[in-house]
Amino acid sequence: MVLPAVSQTISKGEIKTIVNQKGDTLVMMHLKDTKKILTDLLQCEVTDSLLTVYVERDSLNTDKIILKDKLIEKLNLQNENYVKIVSNLEMVVKNKDEIIIYKDKTIKQQEKEIRKQKILKNLGFVGSVVLPVITLIILL
Repeated sequence: MVLPAVSQTISKGEIKTIVNQKGDTLVMMHLKDTKKILTDLLQCEVTDSLLTVYVERDSLNTDKIILKDKLIEKLNLQNENYVKIVSNLEMVVKNKDEIIIYKDKTIKQQEKEIRKQKILKNLGFVGSVVLPVITLIILL
């Protein structure tokens, strides 16, 4: 049996189908229509193969975005910790300033007490010399 697909007796836009005794289907159409269908089919295959590549690339980009988000969260947490550290250090400086002020007050009080003790010591020495002399003068 000669296949009718070899001959181009079909006009453009017309498609004939034949089913043989074995159940095979034969489709007959004009050569230009066949080329167009096969070109579209080839484009679809290329597009499908690119789609898998794009899906892979998209999943990699999604993973990359997730990792960057985690990194941003860690950096934000680190920044918050640094803010707390700075706040604590400011409190330490404030406490040190208060301690210095208290120390200065204590030093001033001690200086006053030392002056008072020096005066009393000098009065004691002077009194220990003058009092016996006065007592001798009065007794004589």
